[in-house]
Amino acid sequence: MAAKKNKIDGISLSIVILNILIVMVLLTLVVLIYLYFTGKLEPTDVANMDQKASEGAAMSTTPISTVIPETEPDTSDTGEADTTPEETGEPGETEDTTSDNSTVPAVETDEYDEAFFENDLFIGDSIYTGLTGYEFLPDKNVFAKMGLTPESGRSEENGKVDGVTAVAKAKKMKPKRIFIMLGTNGLAYLGNTYMTEQMKLFIEDLKEASPESYIYVVAIPPVTKEHASQGKQPIVMVNGYNKLLRSMCEPIGVVFLDLCSKLQDSSGYFDANYAEADGLHFKPAAYKRMLSFFQKSIKLN
Repeated sequence: MAAKKNKIDGISLSIVILNILIVMVLLTLVVLIYLYFTGKLEPTDVANMDQKASEGAAMSTTPISTVIPETEPDTSDTGEADTTPEETGEPGETEDTTSDNSTVPAVETDEYDEAFFENDLFIGDSIYTGLTGYEFLPDKNVFAKMGLTPESGRSEENGKVDGVTAVAKAKKMKPKRIFIMLGTNGLAYLGNTYMTEQMKLFIEDLKEASPESYIYVVAIPPVTKEHASQGKQPIVMVNGYNKLLRSMCEPIGVVFLDLCSKLQDSSGYFDANYAEADGLHFKPAAYKRMLSFFQKSIKLN
């Protein structure tokens, strides 16, 4: 009888342990589902969110400097960037500002020359529409559409403005420089990795259409803390996407411009001096800061 009782007790203990494990698994699934639907976790991008805890709340206030000699690159070849900008005349990015004496100094003023951009093309979403809306640039220099993403920008059906796609406009215009800033709209549903892949394909399309153009990929801007709390565009996903863009650029021979760091406050969110009330779009001051940063980064004074 004692042996039988011990066997029953053993089975009961196993059942209790199994139930505990099942409950723990269910709780874990509930937490993951909650994080996913609030935009705080994206399963396809977990590997890209390996930032330090301080980066999760805010990006470093030290900007990623971009070194671009006055002689810009020839991107009409295979698209592979030489790792020695001094020898090829190609623009390059310097990650460690303490070890490169040629680093562009931090941009502290908002001065720029509109004529500098007269042969350039800006491709973006509703944020870029303010370039023409506030009359910073003429219509001929801007291809901007509300909701545009790296994916829809390549679409013949959904990527048209005034009946023309961005690639078609670039092919006809043959701009000196192309500034692409896309991805904010896709954070909520496309995924950072997928958007980066689409951005790379978009750049290939643009290179084919206008092989003499110099292409610059612009970091998407930060969002305010209030906007981030809504879950669609949390700051950690903004930072994660920009990190992927930065890694993508050098191998394909284009330049990454870290606009995000120029618009952040001390906590890493969108500075109130630049952010509209929705916490996402630009006040006029933000466009001045952006154009000034672009010009001073590309042409050393």
